[in-house]
Amino acid sequence: MKKSVLRLLATTLIFAIIIGAIVACIGWLLRWHSTTQFSNALFWPGAILIGFGLLSVMGGYRNRSSFGVLYSQSAGDMSMRERTQRWVTDATQGYSTFIFLCLTGGFLVGMAILIGSIL
Repeated sequence: MKKSVLRLLATTLIFAIIIGAIVACIGWLLRWHSTTQFSNALFWPGAILIGFGLLSVMGGYRNRSSFGVLYSQSAGDMSMRERTQRWVTDATQGYSTFIFLCLTGGFLVGMAILIGSIL
């Protein structure tokens, strides 16, 4: 458990650093000179990633709570145990995407705050 959490944090931090490097390259090409420009440019991708994370959870909830989906799963050949495992897998996948995108967005927003306030 501890290793998977550390791996998740490391992966999200690396992803945020890559996005930050892309933003820095864009700023260098556009010749940004103030830290406010860099701070704003880091904030918006972070906010967008958090928004996509929330949308992924909402879409997964809508899929799980749909009567048509539940009815079609009950008409199949699966046992109750297999259907429950399928439901847990679908729910976990949606929340893992949410956690990954929100952590990455949080790191980007944190970098934006640090750049805006410290530099």
